Amino acid sequence: MNLRCVLAFLLACTAAARAADAPLAPFHADYEVLRNGKELGHATFDLRATANGEWEFTSATHGTSGMAALLGLDVDERSTFRWNGNQPQCVRYRYAQKAAVKSRDLAIDCDWQGKVAHSSAGGKAVDIALDATAMDRHLVTLALMADLKSAASDFAYRVVDKDKVSAQRYVSAGSEALALRGGTVDAVKITRDRGGDSRRQTTSWFAPQRGFLPVQIEQVEKGDVITMRLMPSH
Repeated sequence: MNLRCVLAFLLACTAAARAADAPLAPFHADYEVLRNGKELGHATFDLRATANGEWEFTSATHGTSGMAALLGLDVDERSTFRWNGNQPQCVRYRYAQKAAVKSRDLAIDCDWQGKVAHSSAGGKAVDIALDATAMDRHLVTLALMADLKSAASDFAYRVVDKDKVSAQRYVSAGSEALALRGGTVDAVKITRDRGGDSRRQTTSWFAPQRGFLPVQIEQVEKGDVITMRLMPSH
């Protein structure tokens, strides 16, 4: 075995050891995406540990039906982060939405030594002060998974967005049995507390027997219901 192979093996072992100590294990999940009950596309979630102590959480959504397919809609989100106790702490975040009519992008780089996040969206750059642990909006799903796994009852997070750090709070709405394509799954229902603003509602269901993986995510806005529902693993 040459030196390069030895180094690659050691790095892989280090990543595996860090993954074993982390609040969540790496995973891959496939989802169908529905709009008002009709097929819109499909999505994937992937969580993995990297060799340098960081983690990467990616999600990709591809429009396969209706207007989403016609517009060639693709959304890619990618978060690089470190675990700070039980919460993910942002390092880098990239968002790219591509469509025939309009595209959007957002990049956030968190400099914890300098206590500032550098944000860029649509060519406009903003520096955001960081005075305490915070995550990007993509990582909230992982934070909820980790807190549910540790039997936490308070779900409050500091989230870095394109021009500020905001507070997000979630509340438990009990348990519910969901009928999925792979069968019925018992799940914990979590809703976002938007402080009385009912124009947008976000609800997620996490399955304890699947490591608190989100098995369904639903957003209601302007009369539209967008649903991500877990597909059976192959």
